[in-house]
Amino acid sequence: MRPRRWHPMIVALHWLTLALILVQFGLAQVMRDETRDLISRFQLYQWHKSIGLSVAALVVLRLVLRLALPSPRPLAMPVWQRLAAATVQSGLYLCLIALPLTGLLMVSAAPIQIPTLLYGWVAVPHPIGPDKAIYAAMIRLHEALFTTLATLAAIHSGAAGLHQFVLKDGLMRRIWFGRDQPLP
Repeated sequence: MRPRRWHPMIVALHWLTLALILVQFGLAQVMRDETRDLISRFQLYQWHKSIGLSVAALVVLRLVLRLALPSPRPLAMPVWQRLAAATVQSGLYLCLIALPLTGLLMVSAAPIQIPTLLYGWVAVPHPIGPDKAIYAAMIRLHEALFTTLATLAAIHSGAAGLHQFVLKDGLMRRIWFGRDQPLP
């Protein structure tokens, strides 16, 4: 029998990923402030890179768990809604993995080679060397991916709000903590 909710580990990873993305957005805004001293900017960039790589690892773990654990039975909804949801969710997963990868390629190809230190402890090897063309392309791609992520997240959140407050079909209970209670 399929559960009515996602496994608690998947739920925890969902909300942890959201929290880390919000932190990433805040860090991205602060670290661009060129009036800050170089040491604090370096630390902000290291935190941004560390959290980004952590997000990628958490998303991969979440995908593995989704394959390994039973998923909730689908709610009754039109085929177009199911396809739209799958498309948006796939896009979110893709962005959440591609953003850290483009970030790593960006810092790897940067003209000034600054090491990536995962939480200040572990040196992360840069897969490529300095290359101005790749650096410029990765900056553009990283920004485009963030815009895409933000757009998809807004659609995802809007759809969740629609299910919670208009359709009242219990969809949100599936991705929240609690016991496996019957849905309407």
